[in-house]
Order: sequence, then structure tokens, then C-alpha cells
Amino acid sequence: MLVSKKSRFLYLYAFTLFILSALYGLLMRWNFAFPTKLLSYQNLLQSHSHVAFLGWGYIVVIGAIMFYFVSDVKKQSSVYKITLAILLVTISFMLISFPLGGYKVFSIVLLAVFGLTSYVLSFRILKDLQGNNTSAKLIRFGIYYYLLSSLATWFLAFVIVTQGKTDLYYNTVYFYLHFLYNGFFIFALFGLLFKIFENQHIVISEILKRSFFIYLNIACIPAYALSVLWSTDVLLFNVVGFVSSVLQFISLVFLIKIMRQAFLQINWHFISKLLLKFALFSYSLKIISQILSSFPYFVEKSLALKPFFIIGYLHLFTLGFLSVLLFLILDQLGKLNLHKPTSKVGILLFLAGVFITESLLFLQGFLFLFQFDAIKNYSLILLIFSFLMVIGLLVIYVNQNHQDRIIKKTL
Repeated sequence: MLVSKKSRFLYLYAFTLFILSALYGLLMRWNFAFPTKLLSYQNLLQSHSHVAFLGWGYIVVIGAIMFYFVSDVKKQSSVYKITLAILLVTISFMLISFPLGGYKVFSIVLLAVFGLTSYVLSFRILKDLQGNNTSAKLIRFGIYYYLLSSLATWFLAFVIVTQGKTDLYYNTVYFYLHFLYNGFFIFALFGLLFKIFENQHIVISEILKRSFFIYLNIACIPAYALSVLWSTDVLLFNVVGFVSSVLQFISLVFLIKIMRQAFLQINWHFISKLLLKFALFSYSLKIISQILSSFPYFVEKSLALKPFFIIGYLHLFTLGFLSVLLFLILDQLGKLNLHKPTSKVGILLFLAGVFITESLLFLQGFLFLFQFDAIKNYSLILLIFSFLMVIGLLVIYVNQNHQDRIIKKTL
């Protein structure tokens, strides 16, 4: 498929940032297996997470929203070109600023520039966004939740100056992550998926889509209670967290019904169907995990076994759901070629790496929880299978460059 060179560059650049972020993650796991003082774990973690969320997740989602929900005429506005260019430059500098200096002045300035620029872009998209059906509503509320999450980044500076890294500091960070994860990314990704179904004339019950949106939306704000349970023993927070997680589970039931209708009609390649099934499976596990996390027993055990359960949960979302669904969206956009034999191998390696590393994280956690013998050489085994993900990503990336050369020859 012939695609716009400029729009393709945006997604390939975001993909490049994802690979670099994955390499930082690999370095952190290397440091666990072979400890060294040459690497600053905390600095690498800051760069790894910020580049993954903002450079990969945010850029691809925003680009896809513009593609599907903003008219070609309005997309020509200089506002879109300038803001996207600023965002890409600031994220690129974060790859260097965090590993070298950590969360210091230069990195904070970059985050502030990114935040302010994203405000301009968000408000412009809200102004230009077309449609008022469920997919468009999901996108709008996704952007609303992004704006809400961003308030925490400004408040965080005040907390650091006045109180330091207290419980309020961490709960502010979790406020940001909650509304970024469960607000912006989930609402926007499902809005994009429903839009893809609409464009391909896949008929889905409007009642089911509307019910999914309503329950998901009602649950989003009170579900923040689940993020603060670690710092309080007030039972009310557990009750609110449990109710909100049950509402999310009800929305999952509607989502499953939606997907059943969709799978009867979609005519996708094997890899595309596999990506969708993998993402939905990961999302379902996430919802179930949130229900369990509302109980005091699991809160206590998750905190005690944070390197396994909490890290596993975060990667379940970012790798198993977010990144896999982003690959599917880019595939449907025609921005990544995932159906060549080499790309298929890359996708399978990546999915295998995600599945095995997630299984190792949770298995080790449960072994400790039930006082069984731990997995021997766990850090080394986790590192080895983490290589699968990175190798898979590199295989996919190299195939895109090969595809670009083929496109140029045909022009």
C-alpha cells in the first residue's frame, strides 16, 4: 500500500522510540542479572517509562486520532505540524536527559514543554474532531482524561518543593498514571478500534457500544481509589475500588459481546486477528487483577512482592494491551507492514517474549507468596526471554525499512 511519506515517518519515528525504550528496559534487566554501578537504574527507568508512554503510546494514538477523526483539510493546519514536531523533539531529548541527569532541571523543562504543547494539540483536536457516535465520544473522553491526568504533573512540582517524596507525592504520580492508563489510553484505543470497525462496515450493536462506554466512563474516576490503597487502611477506599472494578468488569462483558459480533464479520489476516485476541486477553486479565487488588489481603501482598505483581501488572498493560493494540491499529492504517514473512516472525517473537516474561513475573511472585522454592537464576532467565521482545521489534523494524525501499522504487 502506498502511504504518505510524512505520515509514515511519524509512526516509524514513534516505533523507533519504542525500540529504544525497550533497549533501556533490557539494560535494566541486565543490571539485575549482572549488577553494575555503571548504570543508574532509576534514571534508566525514568527514560524508559516516559519514552514508552509519550514517545510510543501518545504519539501513535494522537496520530491515529488525527487520521480517523480530523478531516484532511483541517489536518493541513500549521498547528498540527508544529506541535507534533515539538513533541517529537522533546521526547528525543528525554532519551538523553533522563539517563544522564535523571529527574532534574533539563528533564523537567522538557516535560513542561511537552505538556504545554500537548494542551495546544489536544484542544485543537477537540475543536476539529468529527462525529458524535460512540467511537467519537470515546476519543473525546480519552482526551479529557489526558488533560485531567496532566494536572498531576504540575501539582507534583509543588509537592516535591513543599513536602518531598511523601505519600502525597506517590499518590500524585499514581493519579497521573491512572488517568493516563485507564483514561486516555483505554478510551482512545477502543474509540480507534470501533472506528476501524465502522470504516470496514463491520456492524456492531449501538446499544452494546453505548453500554460499554457508559460503564467504563462511570468507573474511571472512582477507580483511582485502587491506586491509593497502599497508603491507607480506610475500608471506604476498598469499597469504592471494588465497586468501580465491578463496573469495569460489566463493561468488559459488553466488550466481549461486541468482539463476538466483530469476529463474525472481520476478514483480517492471521496476524491481525492474533494481535486483537492477545490485546483483549491482556485487557481481561487487567480487569480481573483490579478486582482482586481491591481486597486488603492482595494490596498487602502486592506491595510486599512489588517487583513481580506490580511490575507484571504495568507490563501487562503497556506491552500486552497497549503496544499490541497499537501494532494492530498501525497495521489497519497501513503504516506498518506486518504480513510479510519476516514481520510475522517479528510479531510472534515479540508476543512470545511478552507472554513468557509476564508468566515468569507472576509465577515468581506466586511462588514467594505461597512459600515455594523460587525459580533458580530467575533474573538471567527473565533477561534471556526479554531479548525475544527486542529481537522481535528489530525484525519488524528492519522489514519496514526494506518496505520503504520497495515503495521508493515503485514511485
